[in-house]
Amino acid sequence: AGVASWRVRFASPARAVLGGALALLACSDEAPATRSADAGTRVASSTPPARAWPPPANLDDLPALDDPAVDSRALQVVAGRTDWEDRWVDPNEAVRRGQTLVDLSDDWAPAVFADHQAADGRPLVNRYRQIFVGLANDRTDGDGQRLRPGERNFLELYGIPPSLSVIRRRFVASAAASCFADVDRSKLLAVESIATPGAESERKERERAAQRAARLEAAKTAAGVTSLDELGARDPKIAKELLAHRRHEAERAAFAEAEKRLICEKLLDPARHTMGRYDTAMRFAMLAFQQKSLVMAQGDISRGTLEALARPPLENDFLTLKRVLRERVAAAGGFLEDGSVATVLPAGTPPPAYFVTDDRGGKTAQPVPDLVGEGTAALLARMAIATPEDALAFFQRRGAGDFRRVYIAVRLPTAPPYYDGQMDLLAEIDRGDIWYEFPFDRTGQRLPQPRTRYPSFALYVRWQGQRIPLVRWRTTIGGWRSELADDGQEYLRYKESDVGPRVWRHVVAAPVWIPPASTSMTGFIKEKWVNGAIVKVPNHDEVGPGYLSAYGLVAGIHVEPRGSASRPTYFDNGIRTHGTFDYTSLRGRFSHGCHRLDNQAAVRLFSFVLRHRKSRALGPVPIDYRRRFMVQGELYDLRLLERGFMFELLPPLPVETLPGTIKGQLSAPLPGYLRKPGVVYARKAAPIPIEGPEAKAGGGGAERSGEPGEGTAR
Repeated sequence: AGVASWRVRFASPARAVLGGALALLACSDEAPATRSADAGTRVASSTPPARAWPPPANLDDLPALDDPAVDSRALQVVAGRTDWEDRWVDPNEAVRRGQTLVDLSDDWAPAVFADHQAADGRPLVNRYRQIFVGLANDRTDGDGQRLRPGERNFLELYGIPPSLSVIRRRFVASAAASCFADVDRSKLLAVESIATPGAESERKERERAAQRAARLEAAKTAAGVTSLDELGARDPKIAKELLAHRRHEAERAAFAEAEKRLICEKLLDPARHTMGRYDTAMRFAMLAFQQKSLVMAQGDISRGTLEALARPPLENDFLTLKRVLRERVAAAGGFLEDGSVATVLPAGTPPPAYFVTDDRGGKTAQPVPDLVGEGTAALLARMAIATPEDALAFFQRRGAGDFRRVYIAVRLPTAPPYYDGQMDLLAEIDRGDIWYEFPFDRTGQRLPQPRTRYPSFALYVRWQGQRIPLVRWRTTIGGWRSELADDGQEYLRYKESDVGPRVWRHVVAAPVWIPPASTSMTGFIKEKWVNGAIVKVPNHDEVGPGYLSAYGLVAGIHVEPRGSASRPTYFDNGIRTHGTFDYTSLRGRFSHGCHRLDNQAAVRLFSFVLRHRKSRALGPVPIDYRRRFMVQGELYDLRLLERGFMFELLPPLPVETLPGTIKGQLSAPLPGYLRKPGVVYARKAAPIPIEGPEAKAGGGGAERSGEPGEGTAR
C-alpha cells in the first residue's frame, strides 16, 4: 500500500449567517488558494472583519436552563451585552420548536457503527465503534491500543475526522505559536511544486545545481556583467540553463520555509533532520502535515501543499472544523446532498432540478439543494463562527473535556418533499471511458490510453415519476493490475467490473477482506511497539477491520438476483462499492474491479441508506479464517474471526453499472495472464488463472435468501 498504508502518528504539543446578517464562507472541502497582492508579506493570522453590535435578534434563541444536567441540555451561542455568550437550553423544547440537535460530543460515531438489538433482544455490538472513537480522540491506534505520549492520529483523509476536543487543542496550540511569523509566504507561493527525489537522486541533483551555478557565474564574469539577468539578456543561448537555475533556487528557498513551518507545527524534530535535505524525518513530517490539512499528496510537495503551508495555522484549523461540522450536520439531519450533482456539469448547463406539483396541477422546478452545505452554514451561524478568530473564541470559552457530551440546538434546512418515509433509492455507476488494449507495446513502452470521462458514482431517489440525483462522486473501475500466479511470479491481468443491474442486499460496516490465494503475503507483516519493544506481528491493517482495510470502513455488496420469487438466490461475483484508504486512486487510477469511494463519503452514503431504507441489523458475522505463512524464515499466523457488522436492506437497493464508452480496437479485455515488460520469467508459457467467483477472496458464488454473501476485495 506504500505510504498510504502507514498510520501516521507524530509528536505535536465560511462566513456564518449570524442572525441572518452575515454571509457564509464556503463550506466546501478545501478550495485552492489564490495569489494576492500581499503575497510578499509575512502574515501571522488573518484580520477579523469589523462587526456591528449587537447583531439582529435570533428568533430561535431559547431561554436558559437554571441548573442543567450534562446529559439533558443543549448549547446555543447568543448575543450578550458586548460579546457572544454560551447558553444551555432545554433540548426537548428545541425539538418541539423544529430545531435539530447536532451532536458535537467526543464519543460521536457515524450511524453505520451504531450498536443494535436482535429480534430476540440480544445486543448486537458494533465493535469498531469504540476503535473509531478512540482514533478520533487521539487516544488509541487502529488496533485499539493506547497511543504513546505525544502521538497523534491524523486520519481525516482515511474517513476518521478528529473530535471537537482534538480540534480545540489544535486551535489553542496554533494561537499560542508565534513562530509562523518567521515563515515567508511569498517564497512558499513562488513555486508550483518542490522536487522530492530519493536520497541518491537528491545528492546528484544538488551536484548538478552547484555545477550549473558555477558555470553561470563564470559566464557572467567572462561577459563583464554584474547580474545573471543582464547575462541572460545578452546571451539568449543560456536562457534554458538560467531558467533551471532560478527554478532550483526558488525551490530551495521554498523548501527552507517549509522546514520552518513543519518545525513550528511541532511535526519536524530538527534534532532528527538534516536541514535542507528531504530525508526520512522530513518526509514523515510532510506527510503528517498533509494528512492533518487534508492535502492529497502523500509526501510530494505539490501546489496544494505549498498553499496549505502558506496559510496561517488558525486558517487550516478553521477549514478542518468546517469539514468536521459537515459530517455532524449530515448525520444529524439525515442529509446526503452536498452540491456535487451541480459541480460536474459542463459550463452553461442548468443545475439538476425536481418538479413540485401545486394544488392547481402546475409544476414548479426546484434545484436539488446542497443540504449539507446549507446545514453547515446554519450550524456555524448558531455557533457565532464566521472567522478563524471566532472559532478560537468559541473554543477558548470551553475547557478541556467540555466536549464529552455537547449538542447544539439549531434550525437546519427543511428537507425536500422527496424525503418521504422510506425513500425509493437507486445507485448508478458510469464506467466512463474504457480501454481494453494491453497498455504496453512490444518494446515495453507504455501506450497512451487517454480518458476524458472518468468513472462516477451517483445515488438517485425516485419520487412522483422523477429520478432525482442526490450526489455524484468520482469512483473507480477495474483495469490492468498485477496478480500473483500459482508459479510464484507476478503477471498483468485485466480485472473487469461487472456491467448491468445488480442490487445491494447487504451493507457491511468495518468489513474484513480475506486475501485470496493469489495474494503475496510479504506485506502482511508490520513492526509494532508492544510492551516497550518493537516486534514483528501479522499486519491486520489491509485485511481489516479498519480504515486501512482493502474495503475501507464500509462496503455495499453487489449481487445479481437469480432463482425464483419463492426461493430467490443472489449471485456474488465479488464486486463491491466500498471506501478506500488509497484516496489517490480516485484521481483516475484503477481498482481490481470494485467501485471505490472516499472513506468519509462511503460512510456518509451508507449511513444515509440505512436511515432512509428499511433494514435489519444482522450484527457481527463470524468466520474462522486462518492462514499460516513464512516471511524471511519466520512463521506467522493470520487469524480472522469476524467478517464485519452486517445489515440487510429490505428490500435490496438497485444498483446498475453502465457499460461506459469503449475506446480503442478491442471490445473485450485480453484473457488470462500477460507478462510484464522487462521481467524475466522462469517458464515459457504463462499459467492459466483460476476463473470464477470461487477463486476470489471469501468464495463469492451463490447466496441463498437470508444468508450473508461472501466476496473479495476489489
